[in-house]
Amino acid sequence: MQAIKPKSISPQPRPVCHWYNLVWWLVGIGAIFAVKELSNDFMFALKVPPPLLSAGKGNDTEREAFIALAFGKVSATHELAIAASAFEQQLIALKQAGHSSVRLEQIKPWLQSDTLPLPARPILLTFEEANRETMEIADPLLAALGMTALVFVDVDQLNQGNIQLVSWHQLEQLVNSGRWEIGISGCSGQDNPELTSQAALAHKLTQQRELLEHRLKVPVSAANCPRRWTSDHDNSEEVWQQALSIAYLPMGFVAAPFGANYWSDPEFGFRRIRVSRTWNPQDLLAQINTHTPRRQAFTDTFQANSSASEWMVDSGDIAVTDGNLQLFNKAGEQGALMTLGGTEKWQDADVEVRLKGQPEGQFWIALRYRTGQPFVRLGLAKGQVILQKYDGIDAFKQLASRESPTGDITLRLHVVGFHALAYLNGEALLSRPTELPEAADHGAFALAVWNEQTGDGQVASGNALVNLQQITATPLFLKGGIIAPLPGAATLAQLSQRAGDLSMLSPRYFAWLDGKPQVSGGHNSPMEIFARYHHLQLLPALAIDTPPALAEMAALTGQALAWASEPGYDGLNILLNTAQDTQKWQPFLRGLSRRMNQAGKTLAVTLLDKQGQALPRQGDDGLLWVSARPELLPATPRLLYPSAQ
Repeated sequence: MQAIKPKSISPQPRPVCHWYNLVWWLVGIGAIFAVKELSNDFMFALKVPPPLLSAGKGNDTEREAFIALAFGKVSATHELAIAASAFEQQLIALKQAGHSSVRLEQIKPWLQSDTLPLPARPILLTFEEANRETMEIADPLLAALGMTALVFVDVDQLNQGNIQLVSWHQLEQLVNSGRWEIGISGCSGQDNPELTSQAALAHKLTQQRELLEHRLKVPVSAANCPRRWTSDHDNSEEVWQQALSIAYLPMGFVAAPFGANYWSDPEFGFRRIRVSRTWNPQDLLAQINTHTPRRQAFTDTFQANSSASEWMVDSGDIAVTDGNLQLFNKAGEQGALMTLGGTEKWQDADVEVRLKGQPEGQFWIALRYRTGQPFVRLGLAKGQVILQKYDGIDAFKQLASRESPTGDITLRLHVVGFHALAYLNGEALLSRPTELPEAADHGAFALAVWNEQTGDGQVASGNALVNLQQITATPLFLKGGIIAPLPGAATLAQLSQRAGDLSMLSPRYFAWLDGKPQVSGGHNSPMEIFARYHHLQLLPALAIDTPPALAEMAALTGQALAWASEPGYDGLNILLNTAQDTQKWQPFLRGLSRRMNQAGKTLAVTLLDKQGQALPRQGDDGLLWVSARPELLPATPRLLYPSAQ
């Protein structure tokens, strides 16, 4: 279980009044996990992240991600702009679908806090420029629907009195309405030195921010760069990030593939879904749904062309015909790649793909797929079914193989923690889970076809092709076993049977009772061997009876770190008694989480009820699935996805 990547460099404080900057200091934090007892000495636990949005289940907050939309010009007469009537219907559709428009002043504290959520189905509405006609059409609609928006302003054009744009006075009126926030159009105009010089770009952004704040009397906290200038300059990402920081702009928007913006994403690289003038309201909602974090099982049997909307094609093409989805290369390309929308932050997952006949060329399914990063894949190549892992540089390592049968084939890939299992037509390719690279901690579900070039170097369309009958993809809950210090034979047998579904083991070795440390066991060699053999993290359980007083907090934290640092241990699983006020645990958990992160150790937390039983007690698969509780949330969430529903 790897910590998520560090947040990007935060800009230094500056003398602009932000009342909401105080909010995140006041929010308590902690962590939440749950377990279920299966026998006297054995119970399984589920480690769950912060509760996320669950559409249609009464959850009114979102903790994981938001979607940003980018609108170009809106006009009642210009045929190349978004039609005013279409724009109105799009906003109405967003409102009726339950989406909440959010502001940067909500997003900023959400980014800085581990516990402060956004409203349900959050959408940030953005406009590329303060076009006069666009603002005149959009503002009354926002007012009528109770929505807000962000508009990026080209200060130079505004100062020149461009009649296509609003005036300074009109911009002030928009801001004073409370419906509009202002950002800086950071890469407008023709190519210029500011795009490659950090100092020049920072100077330009600083000047524009200061002028906007002086004229409008509101803070400006974001800039956008809508052009793909990153392809022209190797260090452009660094230039952009550092320029924003120097200019005291905590957020930046860039040209990037469509997608959601996650809590763990860098604040300088937010992406937007650019709204096409040809989209109807259903098209817009479909795009949003495709890129919204996918938190439930997904099955596609390709009975309609609408199936294709769930998939994002990176190269090649797809077509739905006769109940099959075809993934194939285009002329001149050697392969095709598609990913399932909303899975880019998936960690534990189970996917199954049923092929109709044999593919043309190679076919692969991958989990935790990220370009240039380690991942695992299962596929067919040269008459073999092969399981491989990629090192993130240039090498694939073969983990298992078997001769491919004829006819239809079903491939299944199961990834939990840092191990994987693979199946061919329901039969396992391996007798035990295989270990994954540590850096392969999250990524998308992807499918690809590939074919070598022909002798003349030409590649025809369809040289790489696969027919897919059905795809099932399920995000999994991270599960672990809490066991007695010396588990019995029955427990060990059950552990062996379910090892492929587990990520961690927690023997009950340690306790902190009445302010004193207690040890019930430790360094059980067979248990350590079992955990390593099955590629499970070994997180000994530490039971704590009451929230520590301030005077004993340092001693408890130090003892916990000492236990976690003993040879063979990957961290600790804290067992907390929820009979106490859960708010009292937060200072201790916050400090311990920070120290454990610094030590490179994993911290899990399990909540127990008054009788010492796991909370909540809901089971469905012999292990456990639970709903996240809002009282305790991770100070530094290690697992943002998937969440219990």
